[in-house]
Amino acid sequence: MALSSVQADQPLRYDLLGRLRVTRGGADLTPEPPKLAKLLALLLIKADEPVAGEKLVAELWEQDPPRCAVASLRVYISQLRKILSAPQGMSPIVTTAPGYILGTSGTVTDLHEFEMLYSRGRERYGEADFRHASELLRRALSLWRGPVLEGIPGSLVIDSFTTVQDEKRLNCTELWMASALALGCHHQMIEELRGLVLQHPLREPFHHQLMVALYRANRQGDALAAYRSARRVLREELGVEPGPSLRLAHEAILRADPARLEAAGVIPALR
Repeated sequence: MALSSVQADQPLRYDLLGRLRVTRGGADLTPEPPKLAKLLALLLIKADEPVAGEKLVAELWEQDPPRCAVASLRVYISQLRKILSAPQGMSPIVTTAPGYILGTSGTVTDLHEFEMLYSRGRERYGEADFRHASELLRRALSLWRGPVLEGIPGSLVIDSFTTVQDEKRLNCTELWMASALALGCHHQMIEELRGLVLQHPLREPFHHQLMVALYRANRQGDALAAYRSARRVLREELGVEPGPSLRLAHEAILRADPARLEAAGVIPALR
């Protein structure tokens, strides 16, 4: 795509939290060939670090690289440089022993934005500033458009990266839910939490938060049923009993004892 002079002056933006997307000034520059897209994803995962050519070959072709793999890699690098370079601008991809570096200075990535918002949200939560924490964490989660690098074929580096990012997303979600519950938004969170326990049935914090939300909404029976469901799943899938947090919440809800409910985090601590 030919860029206007205004677009050419804009920074590159890389979006990884969903399908890979590259834009400059609103113009879509995302490479379509699968090998080019995968190569760009690999360079972005290792951004600002040298990546050996042989490592890229192993990741691109895995167990069966063709005899011309090194030559093909050079062609792909050349094509990416043409895509990413602004007119009369330097390429962000630099050749360096033993391979290549994708520099990201002056660029924007949704991953960096997510990590900044998530970090600030954690800080606000730690300071008991739940309103700002909730807003920051909600904005962080809104950057996700789907599974990280959706559609890019997996490899050792890509699979490791996506696993780490998926865990960060879930941790951010847990903290957002905790912030919302601290603000008294239990009615609004019940539907969302029901979906989360179905998607992540082995993640006990979501079960605990659902029990809390239901109890605070005066649905003690449903809160106890949520515990029974969590216990059944954990026993069937892992052969284990729920952890201490779930068991304490269940006991507190069953007895409706204010002291136990407060100690288990089911009702807010008295101030």
